[in-house]
Amino acid sequence: MSIPPPALKKGDVIGVFAPSSWINKKDIEQSKYLVEKLGYRVFIHPQTYERENQSAGSNLQKALAFQGLWQRKDIKAIWCAGGGNRCLHMMEILKFEPLIRNPKIIIGFSDVTSLLNGIYANTNIITFHAPVFKNIYKYDQLDHLFKILSAKIVDYPLKENNVINAGTAKGKLVGGNLSIFQYLPQTLPNNFYKNSILFLEDCNEEISRIDRMILHLRRLKLFNNIKALCFGEFINLRDSTRPYGYSLKDIIEEHCKGLDIPILYNMPFGHGKNLYSFPIGATAYMDTSKNIFELKNSATI
Repeated sequence: MSIPPPALKKGDVIGVFAPSSWINKKDIEQSKYLVEKLGYRVFIHPQTYERENQSAGSNLQKALAFQGLWQRKDIKAIWCAGGGNRCLHMMEILKFEPLIRNPKIIIGFSDVTSLLNGIYANTNIITFHAPVFKNIYKYDQLDHLFKILSAKIVDYPLKENNVINAGTAKGKLVGGNLSIFQYLPQTLPNNFYKNSILFLEDCNEEISRIDRMILHLRRLKLFNNIKALCFGEFINLRDSTRPYGYSLKDIIEEHCKGLDIPILYNMPFGHGKNLYSFPIGATAYMDTSKNIFELKNSATI
């Protein structure tokens, strides 16, 4: 059973730390101002501004910052400062068992895909695929996120041109950034993806690499163990030196051929201006004939 964390309320304290690449302080300050204007309090952990090469400090510094924020009774949510690289490395030293005693909201996306799915796979605590803290002042769908965090049930825009395979499905949401998620089915426990609605997005990748990543997931037979597949926005894709010739839609249709599940394409989430929030571990329902894609229950309590 998934474990929904307590809902976020006005006046609650949100803790911020950096699990991936180093962060520009100006971005954090702009986002802090916005969140405080919405009625929440924000604590920026000192680790947020650490630097070690491209990384926001060492793996140990990151893990200690995260677990320190989780242990603090006044911190009701932890918001990852940014993405980039090396969140996967922090996963090597995290202690997951203590998290179960005190579920909290954890928010991020992109490189943070490993942490979000890792927490859910190891603890059943619902986590939140949503804008990283440094970028929240740039997004248009913050209201959607804060509705989810405050125990409201939300839906997602779905149109006929988003549908590759029609159908209905009900399952727990898992997924995130494709280039990170591809490593998780074989490295996280409990077949966390089984019977799920899998959502995937990516950016700045060569189209041939996207082809290999989706092929890899197909060869793992992952697509045979899910209820639906939802592809978001894949922005700034690059061609190879010799033109590859296959479009993203060509690749998806090739690797998903014969699957008897709903498959959605170009849904409004990813690294562009659109990023509707997905609670990982919460149950969603879709019916493409009625353009319905919605949470079945609130993701927080």
